[in-house]
Amino acid sequence: MLNKKVRLAYALDYLELVLGQDWLEKNLKVMKDSHCGKGGFGMNIDFAALGIAYVAKIWYKAREETIDREIVGGGLPGPYSLTAAAIAIDLEVLKDCAGLQTKIDELKDVKLSLKTAHELRIASGYAQNGYCVDFTYPKASDWPSLHVCATSQCMAGAFMIRGRGNRTIIICAEVEILEGLGNNLPEAKYHRSALDVQFDQGVVKNSLDETTYQSILYLYVGDTLAETETPLHEWLDHPKITRLVQDYDAPVLLYTTGIKSINNQLAYVRRGRLVKNNQASFAHDLYIPDEIISPLL
Repeated sequence: MLNKKVRLAYALDYLELVLGQDWLEKNLKVMKDSHCGKGGFGMNIDFAALGIAYVAKIWYKAREETIDREIVGGGLPGPYSLTAAAIAIDLEVLKDCAGLQTKIDELKDVKLSLKTAHELRIASGYAQNGYCVDFTYPKASDWPSLHVCATSQCMAGAFMIRGRGNRTIIICAEVEILEGLGNNLPEAKYHRSALDVQFDQGVVKNSLDETTYQSILYLYVGDTLAETETPLHEWLDHPKITRLVQDYDAPVLLYTTGIKSINNQLAYVRRGRLVKNNQASFAHDLYIPDEIISPLL
């Protein structure tokens, strides 16, 4: 397992730089106005009810933890600080990738923020492994069955990676999209209003020709602040996951994130598993999350 050390102060400053101080202050004003203009850090806030994006919540709670540590004159970083640092690391790794600004806009969108954070985690993993990450493809106009526009309530996102002689479409989605489909996955074509991806085709069409791409599906499971092992094990043998792998000749991976205590210190953990019985021929070239992000004290 890869162990990354991060300077939290730098990471939080970088996250603020990318998101923009004006946007963060606007969100902070919404929080304060919900309390009649009173209070600041330490308020009990219903972020969802206020329409606050996931990344703004994480930033706010991380700063709250920082202030608490300053008040008591020390202490170890909390879970929100580590989560914010992880997002900042991903953004920094991807800073030169085509189309990143679109993903930053989605990260700031209340409906898309969480799924985009998950998508950026997978993208940064491929970038660190030497792949070129391109967020400008696939385009909805080129692949009508893939809906990832920022104006819809998408639960999935997609991007392209290039490297090692291949072009691959990476699809990232929440595992909850499997709910409500019954036992009819082949007929449903892995469809729900939030996602319509016939990724077994692996085809992007344009006016000149038809090019075949490999496809890899990542399904996020669990909760961002919970432990990581249980949700992975629970879903690995789930009948719908097994059926999905049998019906489509493309790699399917489950991954999760969480907070774990290591040597009496909290760390941010990313874990992934390739679903068993996967017969995809290029499964050996996958990025499988397996890392720890801990503070540099």
